[in-house]
Amino acid sequence: MPIIISSGFAEEMQQAAQQIIIESISPQNIIRSQATLQSRYTVPHESDRPLFSVVDFAVTVDAGGRFVPKLIELQGFPSLFGYQWALMSEFTGAYRLDGTPFLSGLDEGAYRLLLTTSIFGECDPSEVALVEIDPDSQKTRPDFLALKELIGLQTINIRDITTQGRSVMYRDDTGRLRPLRRIFNRAIIDELDDMGVELGFSWNDDLDVEWAGHPNWYFRISKFLLPHLRHGAAPTSLLLTQLDELPDTRIDEIIAASVLKPLYAFAGKGVNVNPTRAHVDAVPHDERSGWILQEKVHYAPCVPTPQGDNYVEIRIMLIWPETSNAPIPVITLARTGRGALMGARYNVEPWTGSSGCLIV
Repeated sequence: MPIIISSGFAEEMQQAAQQIIIESISPQNIIRSQATLQSRYTVPHESDRPLFSVVDFAVTVDAGGRFVPKLIELQGFPSLFGYQWALMSEFTGAYRLDGTPFLSGLDEGAYRLLLTTSIFGECDPSEVALVEIDPDSQKTRPDFLALKELIGLQTINIRDITTQGRSVMYRDDTGRLRPLRRIFNRAIIDELDDMGVELGFSWNDDLDVEWAGHPNWYFRISKFLLPHLRHGAAPTSLLLTQLDELPDTRIDEIIAASVLKPLYAFAGKGVNVNPTRAHVDAVPHDERSGWILQEKVHYAPCVPTPQGDNYVEIRIMLIWPETSNAPIPVITLARTGRGALMGARYNVEPWTGSSGCLIV
């Protein structure tokens, strides 16, 4: 089922998402986020802004009963730009609903054009690819298929990439090596590490390739920035290393009012919504800079279903082309459920799961 929201609430989220991403690349936050760039994953020729970013908001209510967006997470990484277009096209057609899934006044044609120019740049489409680890077995494979339908983007396995000098090559279905000039990267570093994937290139290599979304932004714009954001939608947050600066009497109080999260894991992996002092103390000292305590956000039960009232989390997906002074919110992704965590791996009850927004 689509989540139907007012144009006013959509505008509030759009503005907040733009402001948060702009704040994330302030000179001070660029200096701070330098600490997130691990040497073996740092890619040369970093862009001065994230081409793709996402900002996740919980739908909450204030004291006056008004719906208010509250920041949950952010990432300098692309999301389901193809699947959300396909899903919302099916919703509007099947249910004959008014409203638009697009933000910033875009229609389908403008959305397609912006996505096409952002991903392909000035390269020949045959030399551009979405790159992922074992894409045919990924849960996000429907998005790869939708992007092929929407803009003609091919998908290749990161295992099939190699180099010849500074040139990046990939092996096609016939075994032939072909040049790859521009990469729309969807491979997530912690998944590559967990799977022990050996790549045919190094992230550190100075290669003759363009990035449609430079990989360094995955680290720079992340939960790491939450303690440093001053936007009104941002929750109070602390890195575990900051607990050492506080009186011992305050630590238990802060932990009880917070959620314990790893900085970079996707889809809720490793999140503890009811941490104790023991959970925090169990994080090894040399790993504490990779964990955060984030203020608990109380979701509003705002979507009635036959099984009870659901909570909603809305992702604003943004594209920041070089020709724009600010990132452009383009489309949404919604998660709806009744449990403590949102995300595909937790949606096991009826009437919970992934969706999108129609704006009326």
